[in-house]
Amino acid sequence: MYLIRPAEPADRAAVEALVRARSAWMRDHGLGRWRGWEHSARALADQIAEPDWPVWVLVDPAGDLIGVTTTDETPHLGWTEHERAEPAIFLQSTVTHPDHAGQSLGMVIAFWALDRAARLGQRWVRRGVLTDQHGGNLGLIAYYRRQGWRVVRTIPHPRKPQITVWSLARPAARQPDLDRVVAEN
Repeated sequence: MYLIRPAEPADRAAVEALVRARSAWMRDHGLGRWRGWEHSARALADQIAEPDWPVWVLVDPAGDLIGVTTTDETPHLGWTEHERAEPAIFLQSTVTHPDHAGQSLGMVIAFWALDRAARLGQRWVRRGVLTDQHGGNLGLIAYYRRQGWRVVRTIPHPRKPQITVWSLARPAARQPDLDRVVAEN
């Protein structure tokens, strides 16, 4: 069984290594946007020390850190004022270790977020994806849609016209069988 828990300062190096491993995997598989992950690895790991950035880590039964996500308030970009006022968790910067590809770790994190949001009385879990003019990240959107995420809207990025912002959401809901897969600490 996996464990998901708040990240601790001692996790910083493992989170940075995880993000760099994912970046290298993306590069080796010809996937775009790997440079962004490589350049942001240290900054993402540094969020662990920031009280305004709740960072969660997914740990396997051996105690190895195999996934990370940040939960936050719904951002301005891609969401209306009314939507931002609704109680929601925004999943941001979810990364899983490529050595565990095919184990649906991203889905485990997403379903944990749906369950956690419901337990906290939130109405929604939201996420955002950026795509470029070459279709980078369209596969990620398709993956999220297969998990049941609904595309709320797409808008052009206000400062980068070649980028499209995709806003996705799912209603918060308890996940009755989740406790067989992951425990929260």
